[in-house]
Amino acid sequence: MAKSAEEVLAELDLYAEDQREQLLAAAALARTRCPVLHSVADGGYHVLTRYEDVRAVCADPGAFSSRTPSLRGVPVRVIPVDTDPPDHRKYRQLLDPYFSHAFLQRYTGQLRELADATVDAFAERGAFDAVGDFAIPFSAGSLARVVFATDNEELVARGVAAAKDAAVTSSPEAFQSLAGLAVEALAQAGKGGEDSVLRALATATIDGRPLTLEERLGVVTTLFLGGLDTTRGVIANIAYHLATRDDIEPILRQPGGWQRELEEFLRLETTVAFMARTATRDTEIGGVPIPAGDRIAVFFAAANRDPDRFDRPDELVFDRRAIPHLSFGFGIHHCLGLHFARLQLAIAFEALLARATGFHLASGAEIPRQVGFRSTVPTGWTSGSDGSPGYDRVTGGYDEEVQQGRPREVGRRQPEFGRHHRGRHHQRHPRGRPRGQGVQGKPAVPGAQREVRQDGGPPPGQDPPGVTGLSGRA
Repeated sequence: MAKSAEEVLAELDLYAEDQREQLLAAAALARTRCPVLHSVADGGYHVLTRYEDVRAVCADPGAFSSRTPSLRGVPVRVIPVDTDPPDHRKYRQLLDPYFSHAFLQRYTGQLRELADATVDAFAERGAFDAVGDFAIPFSAGSLARVVFATDNEELVARGVAAAKDAAVTSSPEAFQSLAGLAVEALAQAGKGGEDSVLRALATATIDGRPLTLEERLGVVTTLFLGGLDTTRGVIANIAYHLATRDDIEPILRQPGGWQRELEEFLRLETTVAFMARTATRDTEIGGVPIPAGDRIAVFFAAANRDPDRFDRPDELVFDRRAIPHLSFGFGIHHCLGLHFARLQLAIAFEALLARATGFHLASGAEIPRQVGFRSTVPTGWTSGSDGSPGYDRVTGGYDEEVQQGRPREVGRRQPEFGRHHRGRHHQRHPRGRPRGQGVQGKPAVPGAQREVRQDGGPPPGQDPPGVTGLSGRA
């Protein structure tokens, strides 16, 4: 049974399943009483709930180390997330160029082709699981193509398959498979080929020495751990709002793009809920003494809902005054892949809205909202025989203590494919496709009104009661 916000404050544990549903509500209470909380769980840690405190800690890596970025420890290196200055800057100088907005433009054609192929795979069926059929294949495939950038199509195909497996299962075996592929790809990249992040890792030097295999794999691990969950989670959350608010679809279709609105989605639905820091010396945060060695949870999700920084913080407010959110972190550890994430999101919904319109949730669907670490993510829609649009089974969520998961557990309804419509990306209309009005009742392609359901197969014991579809650690 879920605990109340008051109960969460009394026995705070960021990992406790029964506290997830009211965790943000508890943080809101804490801001008015004791904004720097203390938990005795997992050996004890402080929890920051205010925007200014989170930003201040992230801005001071000298006083607050990132060497252990998880409250429960990290079994492998996650470079550069677990690195402090001065080494951190050396790694970022190596990696940043490969995740700049300008460099990533070379992949837009591949990503659009992947997004179109992903939607094509379920469009004719008339139903899809928005995470299992859409978010996972697209985000995993995109990441594999950028990380395993090589002319070896067979290796890329294996990388895509391994990335999808890791995204669905998060099993040690899946990540071991990715690591094995990374070793193979690094060896090939070291012999030549296109300019890519793997080639940089294989050939670059730091302080006059080549990177060790542990360092190279530490970076690759970070790219996949960070890139698989987060983009998938944002896609799921935007899909949820698309299905529950009539004003969202026109916003995503607007001619000038929706970059401003995307930032508001990212603020409200903070994918990386929190990460850990360790005090390197005696200090204080918000007037609370913090001894050297104490651990701190920088609660990004709570900071992004601080009413001192954001008016109506628990709502999507698309015309709010621009205030930088903390969804990509702050300071030297700001997210390496932020430009890649924004690019993927724009392309993903561009492809989806080219084939469908009129999204909404199924009647009677129960959608628990929570911060936590499991994901149960079935979503989908089917085209109704009565011509009425509908959105079917939207669910979303994430895993790990650094993820804000909001499982969307939904029933079934029948939506309609809309007239062929291609949304804009960066105010550019790709490939000259015609823009439509998303007219309901007219399929985009012949046979699109067939009523079909699509379920992914859940791992044993992970589907909640009454929910079918893909289930697993996200």
